[in-house]
Amino acid sequence: MLLKNGAIFIADAHENDERQGFLDFLKALDKGQIQSPQLILMGDIFDMLVWEIKATHEFAKPYLSLLESLADKMEIIYLEGNHDFNLKKFFKRLKIYPLKNQPLILNCQKNLTMKRAKFGKKGLEILDEVKFSGLSSLALSHGDIFLKPLLAFVLRNLRRPFLLKILNFINKFSQNKISAQILARQKKKNLFYQIEKFEALAKTRQLEYRLNNALVIEGHYHQNFIINEKECKYINLPTFAHEGSFFVVECELD
Repeated sequence: MLLKNGAIFIADAHENDERQGFLDFLKALDKGQIQSPQLILMGDIFDMLVWEIKATHEFAKPYLSLLESLADKMEIIYLEGNHDFNLKKFFKRLKIYPLKNQPLILNCQKNLTMKRAKFGKKGLEILDEVKFSGLSSLALSHGDIFLKPLLAFVLRNLRRPFLLKILNFINKFSQNKISAQILARQKKKNLFYQIEKFEALAKTRQLEYRLNNALVIEGHYHQNFIINEKECKYINLPTFAHEGSFFVVECELD
């Protein structure tokens, strides 16, 4: 797959009934107020969206409809996160990448400019930018890969349809109280924290991808953090839930 000039990267919108900035963003795309040939969603777009958990569907319906419509105009890639997974049955036109198929590798130009932007009343506003050179590819994941074995095992099994169907039955029997409690806790969660010594963690993670001359892009950690060194090129995307910021790619043709 190829990274397209003007691609937009969005991570960790964590949409819920009190936070719907990503829905406004999709409406702006639909109206042509924002232009892009490629939208790359990096996971945790919703506080909770799982195919087998039926109580999560109703809130997401306007988003799902808009995404399907927009997929006629642009390529939309959706990397599942730890809050939104087993998504394939929701969509016909989107390209869905579950945890087991991450990282996703995209071919790209040797030189790229990554521009952090936001969309508001004045249109598209560039907040800052960084230029990368000497690239051969991009490696994309939500960020919940390369975990310790026990945690990885637990997360994989939580995605199993059979288990989720049982949980859905229990939730339905409780009149959706379980899912409501989970969502209520999510609303109280601090999404805007800073991780101490994150640079060391980022460099360790970049090595795990085992790719030469690759720019690694992740969400999950909400750090808005960039390393642009000869031996390490890494971006941890900001959470879209904070100021609605995202990254736009500008390819420099060789």
